[in-house]
Amino acid sequence: MPAEGPSARVEVEWQPEGGSPSDVDRWQRVIDSAYAGGFGRVRLVRQDEGKWKVTSATTMMPTRSKASETLPMSKAMREAVKAALRARGFPVL
Repeated sequence: MPAEGPSARVEVEWQPEGGSPSDVDRWQRVIDSAYAGGFGRVRLVRQDEGKWKVTSATTMMPTRSKASETLPMSKAMREAVKAALRARGFPVL
């Protein structure tokens, strides 16, 4: 899935598809900041109670990857994304 916006460094996949929040640009900036200038992919899944769950995050990569390229998942990056979003008040489990 392509990154949200021209300056996005991290590709965010919103599940269910088309169910992204109205302030997606704010979410994108926070997620990009969690990657500290690196590239990666993150999947967020909307839960029944309206909160979001970070279900996967790739390791921080120094260069942009191809959409078809498989990247290693990282529990540390998933936790970093969750912490960054929570610190800014986003509804994340």
